[in-house]
Amino acid sequence: MDMEIIEFDKQKPTYIEAGAALLKACFPESYGEDPLKEMKHILGPDRVAFMAMDDGELIGFIGAIPQYEPGGWELHPLAVKKSYRKKGIGKKLVESLEKEVARRGGIMIYLGTDDERFQTSLSDDDLFENTFEKIEKIINYHQHPYEFYEKIGYQIVGVLPDANGYRKPDILMAKRVALVESAADRSFSRLTTKEQEKLKQKIKEIRDFSGVVSIKKGGKVYYQEAFGYAELSNQRRNTTHTRFAIASGAKFFTALGIAKLVEQSKLTVEDRLKDSTDLFPDFHSDVRIKHLLSHTSGIPDYFDEEVMENFSELWIDQPMYLLREPRDFLPLITSGKTMFSPGERFHYNNGAYIVLGLVIEKVSGMGFSRFIKRHVLDPAKMSDSGYFSMDQLPENTALGYFKNEQGDLISNIYSVPVIGGPDGGIFVTADDITRLWQSVFNGGLITKEIREIFFSSYAKVQQEVYYGYGMWVRTIKDVVYKYMIMGEDPGVNFRSSFYPENEWEVTVLCNREFGADDLSI
Repeated sequence: MDMEIIEFDKQKPTYIEAGAALLKACFPESYGEDPLKEMKHILGPDRVAFMAMDDGELIGFIGAIPQYEPGGWELHPLAVKKSYRKKGIGKKLVESLEKEVARRGGIMIYLGTDDERFQTSLSDDDLFENTFEKIEKIINYHQHPYEFYEKIGYQIVGVLPDANGYRKPDILMAKRVALVESAADRSFSRLTTKEQEKLKQKIKEIRDFSGVVSIKKGGKVYYQEAFGYAELSNQRRNTTHTRFAIASGAKFFTALGIAKLVEQSKLTVEDRLKDSTDLFPDFHSDVRIKHLLSHTSGIPDYFDEEVMENFSELWIDQPMYLLREPRDFLPLITSGKTMFSPGERFHYNNGAYIVLGLVIEKVSGMGFSRFIKRHVLDPAKMSDSGYFSMDQLPENTALGYFKNEQGDLISNIYSVPVIGGPDGGIFVTADDITRLWQSVFNGGLITKEIREIFFSSYAKVQQEVYYGYGMWVRTIKDVVYKYMIMGEDPGVNFRSSFYPENEWEVTVLCNREFGADDLSI
């Protein structure tokens, strides 16, 4: 099964019709007569809906509508094709819904699950008498879904007796999906007064700062605040949940993709490139995966940051809108000359990560972005992050802005590849970056053994600064002080530092070309 959960496409009649058929099959008593009408209601403009797809087939969907402003949403409905049940699909649909409701400011989700078929002990007696005692002693006679919801955190909060006919109640369930923080919790209250003032002053000194600053420890928020605009033309402000591009910060994800293949015994870092793919016959025969990961391969680069100053210059001869897959970069890489022998020295190389993306595709048999989503983003629960096309950005995404030669502020939509890839361009939120760090170090995204391999100091860049596999390593007296991922593009500036000794994290996401460097410590 190749299942994915995505936002319901409300514009495709085939999906709407498939949803109506599924609705009729799952709830014949309620929607047997006109399921299509109900389906269109479920997909109304004020609603949230996700669908589960398996190889192009709709196998399940979920919806919700805001009912009690500002915090209460009703889950309605959850439907999964019978042959796909008990495979975790319903749980994943609910998780996606909860995340989106919380992102929209919702606090709790409730639902009414009918007992129309006498499946529980609540249909045995008059629920107008000793109501809560009967709820407390509920027995599931025949696969009533209330137990499914209990397993994923919902609890019974009441009943509506006779809602569907005599002794056919609605069982009311609810779950809190977002904590309501006090003003003090959202402030600098957990930093010292001196630290508060210092951070405030630094942000104030950065003229036109636009982005999100996030300081956390062990995944717990100590400070998080948004500034500036995600979209200037409509004066849409950045929020702490805004998605930002992180340019070369995406190399970390590619490295983790390689780590997953190593973990699966499909690859080793000692493997030679020519044994993984035959696309580069002219490269040095001893170029290995470890050289590509650590920027020590010496292969030609399509954008040499030590030679070229303006990333936008690349697209004069090679239109950026044609660069949608790793293989689209091949003409830019294979035409260059080898710079030095593998392992000889460090030389930052964007092309090396394009090559790693092609290796991932060759070894896994999957498209690059699809592989990273399945093996990195999804396990780390980074549901708001992804490789989004610049001509089809999802909601709550920041455009990048920079000044052109005339001094005018313009967006970067014509200055970067149309969609991100192995060397850069993924979009993330501050909270998703936290989930990534926590998943790497505490959540089992990769094994401890693999982490020790990938997070070592391989290539010396300058005094006490090294490059590992996909991330920078800052040391003090040969002891790791912090790991860093970073990136810069026209209209993009990103830094995230993780301090392994005490699990502090400082992340700065900017949709301008400045800010992250100044605020990173």
